[in-house]
Amino acid sequence: MEIKSIPKDYIINMSKDGHGKVESNFLLHGLKIKNDTDKPMILRQIDMELYATNTFVKQITYSGKSLNHAIERFAHECTWLGEGFGAQLFLGEEGFWNPKEYSSTITLMPNQETGVFNEYFVVVHQEIIDLLTIQVLYEMEGKEYRQELSIPLKNYENKNKYIFPLEGCISTCGNYNSLLDHRQHYSMEFAIDMAQYNKEQKLSFKENMNNEDYIVFGKDIVSIADGEVVDCYHSIPVTTSWVWEERLPYFVQYGLASQFGNYVIIQHANGESSFYGHMIMDSLTVKKGDKVKQGQIIGKVGHTGLSNCPHLHFQLMDKPDILTGRGLPCSFTNIKDVTGDPIDRIMEDNIIVHTY
Repeated sequence: MEIKSIPKDYIINMSKDGHGKVESNFLLHGLKIKNDTDKPMILRQIDMELYATNTFVKQITYSGKSLNHAIERFAHECTWLGEGFGAQLFLGEEGFWNPKEYSSTITLMPNQETGVFNEYFVVVHQEIIDLLTIQVLYEMEGKEYRQELSIPLKNYENKNKYIFPLEGCISTCGNYNSLLDHRQHYSMEFAIDMAQYNKEQKLSFKENMNNEDYIVFGKDIVSIADGEVVDCYHSIPVTTSWVWEERLPYFVQYGLASQFGNYVIIQHANGESSFYGHMIMDSLTVKKGDKVKQGQIIGKVGHTGLSNCPHLHFQLMDKPDILTGRGLPCSFTNIKDVTGDPIDRIMEDNIIVHTY
């Protein structure tokens, strides 16, 4: 049996302390289970065991009806995860799974496979969870076997010092602790959407808004650190549809800009890169190959690409590729919470921060 995971080497654990305990928050993007023998095998159970400092904490089990249902659902709902844009967007690579070999039952014939997609964990314990062990129990020719895969969990510390890309009183949303938004995408796992409030804590000046009525629209975006512009796009004029069939013509014409709008990707030192999306057409002040300084204006907040209102889409990655770069948490040196206390990392969804 072959067992593989995404991420391959380690999972980033966005843990936080509270009330004498630690909340561990992490995501397994993909798990592949393949019959690499020449004989049929029957899956009996999948155990996901969580450990803290070599101490067993919790187990999540798929067996019986739950295993049957999970395999059947995966076979019918995840056929688009083999190749193309969807595979890259959600897994960071193509070919991890082969939908032509999916099994819809617990019996895997030779070369058949199944999987688990976006298994999300939130665990409260006295210590941080630092290991996920996956055990697959299966039967072949009347004998039971067990295959195991262990994946370490780590907190991630940024390798550079970063400032916030917008100034003022900023509303942040779509952060890491919501699987329904950015989190499920490989490069966007810790992405943040940013808008702006006025003194009355409103996002806009009136109810029925044009782009210009949003306070954040047209606001300067700055580079979070020194670096080099490795990719950018400046000429998409439209906000595209959330319906893929309606967005497809724009995807053919504009490529990734149909999803992310006008954007800038900056490569920083030590293997970290930042992405800024949905910018106003032709507002970019930089081009590919330009060297930029921390705090330098690179463009203006807009409403282009796949966007529901004017805002900045920001994310940090381990390489300058919006599809295959791994999403990373980002700490900032110049933000405070609403009480005025300095914070470095935005750990909650839908909160307000102030730059200083």
